[in-house]
Amino acid sequence: MKFFKNFNLFLAIALLATTFTACVDLEFDEPSLDGLADIAANTTIAELKALHTIGNDAVLVEDDLIIRGVVIADDLSGNFFKNLTIEDETGGIQIRLNLVGLSDVYPQGSEVFVRCQGLFVGDFAELPQISGTVEGDAIEEVLVEDFVIPGKTGQEVTPEVITIDQLDDPTFLSSKLNTLVQLNDVEFAPEAAGGTYAGVISTNLNIQDCNTRTIILRTSSFSDFASELTPTGNGSLTAVLGRFRDDIQLTIRDTDDIQFAAERCDGSVVGGDLEQMDIIELRELFATGGTEGPSGKKIKGVIVSDDDAANIVGQNLMVQDATGGIVVRFTDFHNLPLGTEIEVNVSGQELSEFSGLLQVNNVPLLNVTNLGTGVLPTPREATIAEITANAEQWESTVVKVMDATITGGSNFAGPRTVTDATGTIPMFTRNGASFAEDALPSGSVELVALVGDFNGVQLNMRNGDDVTGGGSTGGGDPVQMDIMELRDLFEGGSSVAPNERKIRGIVISDINNGNLTGRNLVIQDGSGGIVVRFEDVHSFALGEELEVVVSGEELSEFNGLLQVNNVPNESALSFGNGTLPDPRVATVQEVIDNLEDWESTLVVISGVSISGADGVYNGLTTITDASGSIGMFTRGDASFSSTALPSDEVTLTAIVSQFNDPQIVIRNLNDIN
Repeated sequence: MKFFKNFNLFLAIALLATTFTACVDLEFDEPSLDGLADIAANTTIAELKALHTIGNDAVLVEDDLIIRGVVIADDLSGNFFKNLTIEDETGGIQIRLNLVGLSDVYPQGSEVFVRCQGLFVGDFAELPQISGTVEGDAIEEVLVEDFVIPGKTGQEVTPEVITIDQLDDPTFLSSKLNTLVQLNDVEFAPEAAGGTYAGVISTNLNIQDCNTRTIILRTSSFSDFASELTPTGNGSLTAVLGRFRDDIQLTIRDTDDIQFAAERCDGSVVGGDLEQMDIIELRELFATGGTEGPSGKKIKGVIVSDDDAANIVGQNLMVQDATGGIVVRFTDFHNLPLGTEIEVNVSGQELSEFSGLLQVNNVPLLNVTNLGTGVLPTPREATIAEITANAEQWESTVVKVMDATITGGSNFAGPRTVTDATGTIPMFTRNGASFAEDALPSGSVELVALVGDFNGVQLNMRNGDDVTGGGSTGGGDPVQMDIMELRDLFEGGSSVAPNERKIRGIVISDINNGNLTGRNLVIQDGSGGIVVRFEDVHSFALGEELEVVVSGEELSEFNGLLQVNNVPNESALSFGNGTLPDPRVATVQEVIDNLEDWESTLVVISGVSISGADGVYNGLTTITDASGSIGMFTRGDASFSSTALPSDEVTLTAIVSQFNDPQIVIRNLNDIN
C-alpha cells in the first residue's frame, strides 16, 4: 500500500524535526508538521460521536469530516487486536481496521487523521467506534490508507486521574470511554493477585480500591504478557477505559501500565509463587478425606485427553504426570489440545467425585498456565485384569491393551465391551465424538485408552487413532435372541444387552399416526415385545419386519416402561412387510395382572366403553369392561387426537404399556371397532 511504502521516508523526515515531549497538542484545526500529512481536522471526536445514538444502528458519515487524535493504544503487545484507540481534547474513539501490525505504522503516541466520509460511526456493546460498514465490520485493508493517515510521532497523552466511584455517573463515564485514565491506590482483588493475567481464553480480573469498589481489567489470551503473574501490591494503574454492555472495563497496553509496588490497603500479603505437588498426592489427599486442594499448591502435567475429538465434555480435561492422573473440570469450555503441558493452580479448589471419577472441580480458566507442547506419557501396557485391579491408582492415565476385541455394536458410539484373555471391561464413547460413527474393527486390536469411572471402572478412547489392527467389517455377526430373554435379563439386574446379540420381530406401533414419539417403536416376536428407542427419529412402519442389533445397548425403564435405549438407527435392518402378530384376547383385569409379561405386545379387549373428561381422544382416558378399568393415553400429536370418543361399547386392539401405572395405547382409529 502507498503509505506503507512511504512510511520509512516519512519517519526519516520526522527524525530530522525538532523533538519534543509534552502533553499532546490537541488543537484539532492545526495542520500536521514535517510534511507527514497535508491534512487538517475540521471536527472533534466528541462532535463525530454525537452523530450516533448508543444502541442504534451505525450512522454513515456523508459530509467531509476529518478528525485528528493521538494513538493511545496499538497492537504491539497483542492486548488490542485490529483496532486503534485515539484521543483528542474532547474524547476518544476506537477505529476498527482489518489490518495487523498496526504498531509499525500507527505506533502509540503517533498522530492520526481520519477521513470519516464514507465510514460509519456506531458502537459495539455500547463502546463507540468507527467502522467500515453499518454492521460494525472493520475497514478493509485495501481501504485503510484512504481513510487513516499517519502524522507526527512522539506525542504524549497524559492520562486523567479518576476514581471508580466517578464511573457511576453515566455522563462522566460516556465522556471518558476510549480515553487513557489513571486510577491510584488500587490493587488486584485477592483472588486475582499473584495469578496470571489471562488463561487460555481472554480473562476478566477484578481491580479494587481501598473501599473494595471493583472494576474489571480485561486481558487477551493472545497478549504477550498473558502468562505473567499479576503484582500483589497496591499502586497506580493506567489503562484505556472501555465497556461491554453493562460491564465497565479497563485494558492495559502492557505491564508497564501497572505500578503496584506499595503495601496493600489492608496490609495483607496475597498471591505469591505456588509450590508444585504430585498428582498422586492430590489423589491421596482426597482418599483420606480432603475436599479441596492445599493452599499455595499447583500441579503440572501433560494433557492426555483430546478436546478436538470431543470424547470428553468441553469443560473437562485429563492431566497426567509421572505419578498419576486426574480430571480437571473448568468453569467454562477450554481450548487446550492433547499433548499440551500445563500448570493448574489447585489451591483451595474443590476435590470431588462425579459418578466415581475424581476431579478438581469448578476451576477458573485463569488458574491454568499453558506451557506449550509437552511430551505425552508412554501408555502403560496392561491387561484388563490389571486395569480392573489398579483402577483407583491408574484412573485418568493412559493404558494400552494388547490382543483385545471390541464388541457391542456396529460402531463405537455408546457402551461397548473390551475383552482380552484376562477378562472384560466396559468402554464408553460419546455420541458426539468425532469417531463415534466409525465401524468397530473385527478381530484382535491394540487399544490405547484412558482409565475412567462411571459408577464402575471403564475405558475411554481419546480419538480414532487409539485403535490399531483388526478387520474392517466391524463387530462380527450377532446371534439372534428372543425378546423375552432380553426382558428377563433386565429383571435379573442387567442394565445392558449381551454382546453379539440381536432381536427380530414385527413393528406393532404406527409411526405414521403419531401416537408414539418419533424415536420410539414397539417390536414384538413370538415370545414378547419391547420398546426400542433410537438415537434419532426413525421411519419404520407398522407391520415392518425388523432386525435390531442390541449388543451392549442400554436396558432401562422410562416411567416403568422397559426400553432398549439410545440405539443407533443404523443398528436396525428392515426386511420389508411382515406378518403382524395376532392380538392376545384378554380382559382389562388380565392385562393388569400380566402387565410385565405382556408389556409392549398387542391385546384385543371386547365389550369396553371409553370415557374421558373432554369426550375426545386426547390425554388420559379410561377403558372399562366387565372386569375392571385401565388408562388409555393419546398424544396431542396423534392424527386422531381430538376425535370424539365412541358412545357405544367397542372392541379395542391396543399395545400394553405403562406410565408408572398400567396403560394401553391404540395405534390408530382402526383399532376401535
